[in-house]
Amino acid sequence: MTDIGVFGSVFDPPTLGHLDVLEQAAGHFDHIILVPSAAHAFSKQPLPFEQRLDLLRCFAKPISLPGCTLDVSEIENALLNQHPNKPVYTFDVLVVLESMHPDANLSFIRGPDNAVPETWRRFYRHAEIEARWPLFTADERVTARSSQVRQLLQETALDDNNGLHELDTLVTPEVRDRILAQGLYRTSRQ
Repeated sequence: MTDIGVFGSVFDPPTLGHLDVLEQAAGHFDHIILVPSAAHAFSKQPLPFEQRLDLLRCFAKPISLPGCTLDVSEIENALLNQHPNKPVYTFDVLVVLESMHPDANLSFIRGPDNAVPETWRRFYRHAEIEARWPLFTADERVTARSSQVRQLLQETALDDNNGLHELDTLVTPEVRDRILAQGLYRTSRQ
């Protein structure tokens, strides 16, 4: 049986912290599916889905995980489009992915931020997720959060080496180049 890990996040943008989670999880799975959120569950306003999907594909393309393949899925967006007035929850995504991969062992991958009990309890049907699918929880080894990237880009002039160096400590070169080429995160959002 194939062991599949499902790693969902807003990926606004994908960071070196996300990469570290993947590197920690890779030894436990044959395949990892990256699932960008179609809409943020906790009422934040991320970049539009298509822009985040593009960033995630730039992020994922060069990643090589020994013994583990990687895929970017649009499943949340498809579920949202089927039922535009209904939130898309992690539980629902896992149910659909389980039906798409009936011969696989499916697990949910959590970053350290979502494993904090106060955050985890906010997940819809979190206890049922724990009961139905194994959880892989990554350790906090790399502190690179999407919010740090957004704040840096909103507050710092990146025309100096210091600002670019700080950005390079948070994201991969591919994500950095895409963000800069498209001028993403340069204005404040709610």
